[in-house]
Amino acid sequence: MDEKGKELGQMIYVVKLKVGYKVKRGNGYINNYRTIEFPTRMKSIEDINSNPEMIMNIMASLKLVGKKVYDFHVTEELFREELSRSFAHKEKDYLK
Repeated sequence: MDEKGKELGQMIYVVKLKVGYKVKRGNGYINNYRTIEFPTRMKSIEDINSNPEMIMNIMASLKLVGKKVYDFHVTEELFREELSRSFAHKEKDYLK
Protein backbone atom coordinates (compact mmCIF):
# COMPACT_ATOMS: atom_id res chain seq x y z
CA MET A 1 0.00 0.00 0.00
CA ASP A 2 1.25 3.47 -0.80
CA GLU A 3 1.22 6.44 1.60
CA LYS A 4 -2.17 7.76 0.40
CA GLY A 5 -3.84 4.38 0.91
CA LYS A 6 -2.87 4.43 4.59
CA GLU A 7 -4.53 7.77 5.35
CA LEU A 8 -7.57 7.35 7.55
CA GLY A 9 -10.76 9.27 6.98
CA GLN A 10 -12.37 11.34 9.70
CA MET A 11 -14.75 9.51 12.00
CA ILE A 12 -18.45 10.25 11.50
CA TYR A 13 -20.51 10.34 14.70
CA VAL A 14 -24.18 10.49 15.58
CA VAL A 15 -24.51 12.93 18.46
CA LYS A 16 -27.41 14.05 20.61
CA LEU A 17 -26.90 17.59 21.85
CA LYS A 18 -28.69 19.96 24.17
CA VAL A 19 -28.72 23.48 22.71
CA GLY A 20 -29.55 26.70 24.51
CA TYR A 21 -30.69 30.04 23.16
CA LYS A 22 -32.56 33.19 24.17
CA VAL A 23 -35.61 34.69 22.49
CA LYS A 24 -36.37 38.39 22.82
CA ARG A 25 -39.79 39.06 24.37
CA GLY A 26 -40.64 42.63 25.22
CA ASN A 27 -37.81 44.12 27.27
CA GLY A 28 -36.36 40.77 28.37
CA TYR A 29 -35.20 37.40 27.16
CA ILE A 30 -36.65 33.92 27.62
CA ASN A 31 -34.18 31.04 27.92
CA ASN A 32 -34.96 27.96 25.83
CA TYR A 33 -33.35 24.52 25.68
CA ARG A 34 -33.94 21.80 23.09
CA THR A 35 -32.31 18.52 22.10
CA ILE A 36 -31.28 17.52 18.61
CA GLU A 37 -29.70 14.40 17.12
CA PHE A 38 -27.66 14.53 13.91
CA PRO A 39 -24.56 13.11 12.18
CA THR A 40 -21.32 15.11 12.28
CA ARG A 41 -17.54 14.86 11.96
CA MET A 42 -16.91 17.34 14.80
CA LYS A 43 -15.00 15.87 17.76
CA SER A 44 -16.13 18.18 20.58
CA ILE A 45 -18.66 20.79 21.68
CA GLU A 46 -16.03 23.51 21.32
CA ASP A 47 -15.51 22.57 17.65
CA ILE A 48 -19.26 22.76 17.00
CA ASN A 49 -19.69 26.10 18.79
CA SER A 50 -16.72 27.65 16.96
CA ASN A 51 -18.03 26.71 13.50
CA PRO A 52 -20.62 29.27 12.30
CA GLU A 53 -21.76 27.06 9.41
CA MET A 54 -22.56 24.20 11.79
CA ILE A 55 -24.46 26.53 14.15
CA MET A 56 -26.52 27.87 11.23
CA ASN A 57 -27.35 24.32 10.09
CA ILE A 58 -28.50 23.37 13.60
CA MET A 59 -30.61 26.53 13.86
CA ALA A 60 -32.19 25.84 10.46
CA SER A 61 -33.02 22.25 11.38
CA LEU A 62 -34.75 23.52 14.55
CA LYS A 63 -36.62 26.10 12.42
CA LEU A 64 -35.14 29.03 14.34
CA VAL A 65 -34.37 31.06 11.21
CA GLY A 66 -35.89 34.53 11.06
CA LYS A 67 -36.81 34.65 14.74
CA LYS A 68 -35.27 36.93 17.34
CA VAL A 69 -32.79 34.32 18.59
CA TYR A 70 -29.76 35.37 20.65
CA ASP A 71 -26.83 33.52 22.19
CA PHE A 72 -27.39 30.20 20.39
CA HIS A 73 -24.87 27.56 21.51
CA VAL A 74 -24.45 23.88 22.35
CA THR A 75 -24.60 23.42 26.11
CA GLU A 76 -24.24 19.66 26.62
CA GLU A 77 -23.51 16.45 24.73
CA LEU A 78 -25.96 13.72 25.76
CA PHE A 79 -24.47 10.83 23.77
CA ARG A 80 -22.06 10.11 20.91
CA GLU A 81 -21.93 6.99 18.74
CA GLU A 82 -19.45 6.18 15.98
CA LEU A 83 -20.94 5.43 12.55
CA SER A 84 -18.06 5.00 10.11
CA ARG A 85 -15.12 6.78 8.52
CA SER A 86 -15.44 9.42 5.83
CA PHE A 87 -13.92 8.70 2.43
CA ALA A 88 -13.84 12.35 1.34
CA HIS A 89 -12.39 13.99 4.48
CA LYS A 90 -9.02 12.83 5.78
CA GLU A 91 -7.98 13.00 9.45
CA LYS A 92 -4.97 15.23 8.70
CA ASP A 93 -7.34 17.87 7.23
CA TYR A 94 -9.54 18.13 10.36
CA LEU A 95 -8.32 21.58 11.47
CA LYS A 96 -9.03 23.15 8.06
